[in-house]
Amino acid sequence: MITESQITEIGRLNQPHGIKGEINAVAYDGIELSELSCIILDVDGIFVPFFMSGIRRRGTQSYLITIEGIENEQKASSIANKTIFALSDEVKQYTDNDEDGFYAEDFIGFRIISSDGELNGIVTDIDDSTENVLFIVKADSGKKHLIPVADEIITGIDIENRQLTVELPAGLLEI
Repeated sequence: MITESQITEIGRLNQPHGIKGEINAVAYDGIELSELSCIILDVDGIFVPFFMSGIRRRGTQSYLITIEGIENEQKASSIANKTIFALSDEVKQYTDNDEDGFYAEDFIGFRIISSDGELNGIVTDIDDSTENVLFIVKADSGKKHLIPVADEIITGIDIENRQLTVELPAGLLEI
């Protein structure tokens, strides 16, 4: 049995990608998922190893992974939005070179609230396919929005409550 003292938090599983069981994963800086024998998830209070059968890079810290036994979107959804752990002895220590200590990927799953009350939602993913990184936000209304990850837009970070406050430029939600 795997105990909490034997593991280290290394990232997060996000939403399924496609219908064949692939899932979006974000690993913390310096972590290479391909170097791990398995990832570990908390399933009903028990740390369970999951073995990856496929790994594709999606960005600097983002991956699309396939896990043995997860062959469809429904099964992938059952493990979505979970913290990823690895065996501590497999994880290389990494240093965080970002001056404020945060990366866009760290905010996936955070509630995002605009200071004017126009937007309330959850950061479901990031788009780092261009130089300007964007939060992909699913609003409480169900609509999807792209919000730039920029110091001048993010006005508050509440780590404990997993919440971001943003000041949105006029018209951004209409795009």
